[in-house]
Amino acid sequence: MGVEELVFQGNAKVGRLGILGLGTVGIVVRARVGSEVLALKIRRTDANRPDMEQEAKVTAFVNRIGVGVPIRAHSRDLILMKLIEYQELHDWLAGLKGPGTRRTARAMIHSVLNQCRKLDILGVDHGQLSNLRKHVVVAEGVPWILDFESAGTERRPKNVTAAAQYLFVGGSVSPLVRRTLGVRGTGALLGLLSDYKRDSSDFTYSKLLEFLKLAPP
Repeated sequence: MGVEELVFQGNAKVGRLGILGLGTVGIVVRARVGSEVLALKIRRTDANRPDMEQEAKVTAFVNRIGVGVPIRAHSRDLILMKLIEYQELHDWLAGLKGPGTRRTARAMIHSVLNQCRKLDILGVDHGQLSNLRKHVVVAEGVPWILDFESAGTERRPKNVTAAAQYLFVGGSVSPLVRRTLGVRGTGALLGLLSDYKRDSSDFTYSKLLEFLKLAPP
């Protein structure tokens, strides 16, 4: 893969080593490749899967539609990808201040749901978007969906419904999102999500966006 050096810097820790992230399947560290610094995901020896081939395959697949962190290379136990320096979505939203806050927040949430909609159309279910905290982050002014380790194409996708429920109904960030975007109540929203779940069409998706005041004027 061309990795010349691992750089142990990051807020997460394994022993005394700084790393970028630690999950149940792998750890993520900085890796130097020539003049670039990338992110290297390394499968844990106690992971609940024998390899990372499926995750790499699905991530490369969704990269074609502009979703997920771009993969550079992979092997049975490693995935080399673009390094993004990110904020958690909740922290990003909480940090919005001043004029244009609502417009900026709407654009970000709209982009999150549109990426989820792309996955639904593609037939890929991320599998972990019922908790966006660790799986949708903000970097370079745009949202990124991370960690396709549990993603699959064999089950019916529910990315939009899972993400919208976390953002507006039951997630830790939902009160902040509703307040920032001016969305009142969740009863009608749950009905629209039920409609979308039953018929994941452009029409039901557009009605959802309209209710959330995310549709273009």
